[in-house]
Amino acid sequence: METGSCEWNEKIARLFDARDSDALSEALYALIHAVVPLESFIIFHYHLQEIPEIIYQKTDHRHRRNNLEKYLDGAYLLDPFYQAFFAGQTSQIVTLKDIAPDHFRRSEYYRTYYKSSGLKDEVNIYLRLSEQSSLVLALGRDQKGRHFSKYELKLLADIFPILNAASLRQWADRTGGHSEEDKGNLRFLRGLENFGTSCLSAKESEVLHLLLMGHSAKSTAARMAISPGTVKIHRNNIYAKLDINSQTELFSLFIAALAHMQGDGSEDPLVAFHKAHTQSSL
Repeated sequence: METGSCEWNEKIARLFDARDSDALSEALYALIHAVVPLESFIIFHYHLQEIPEIIYQKTDHRHRRNNLEKYLDGAYLLDPFYQAFFAGQTSQIVTLKDIAPDHFRRSEYYRTYYKSSGLKDEVNIYLRLSEQSSLVLALGRDQKGRHFSKYELKLLADIFPILNAASLRQWADRTGGHSEEDKGNLRFLRGLENFGTSCLSAKESEVLHLLLMGHSAKSTAARMAISPGTVKIHRNNIYAKLDINSQTELFSLFIAALAHMQGDGSEDPLVAFHKAHTQSSL
């Protein structure tokens, strides 16, 4: 669609005529889709202290809803786009290629969650609400589509001020401030940080986290300033201490441990996980 045309201006008018969240979400989708064709459109609210909230979703993926439920159960901690937000992402428009670890497509997070979503490529648009909170527009292309081109990214950058202004007008007050009981994300973040610490060394714990994120031995070695061979030794020790044999089992153990986590997450989730399994076997 040609910008500046009557049809284009009508879509912009819809943005600022929207009186509620659903109406604005539909208008945002219509405007973006007119510029860059999409198969998936999801609006997330990310907050450092709270579990991500899905404000809106428009997708044809048959199993996508189940995947999103798994995502909110803790898998989001391993999402490169969430990790970018957590690290203080300042870029407004980010592609999966920009931020994914080198072995992301070999990671168990990718195989278990991301691949089954049906997406081939994804772009996230970050709309910052506060230092701790952002709206994220997740734009997706399915396996039959093509990757987002540089030209399409430029088009998205061109309309970013419109998207930002309309979104802030509707959602500017969505900055968190919930009670301590609602701040479940802090528990998950502590759980991720402490996962395995009850039986692993500090170096092994660092390697474990990078492996979960999808970093290769080479990438992990570069980040830790050690050799790839040392990374492999640490990985073998991790598998032996956790009584697992693969990254698949590591990912499954991580998700299961989060589900058993107790308290504020300051204790290794594996402690509660093993305790529950010991009691069930008695």
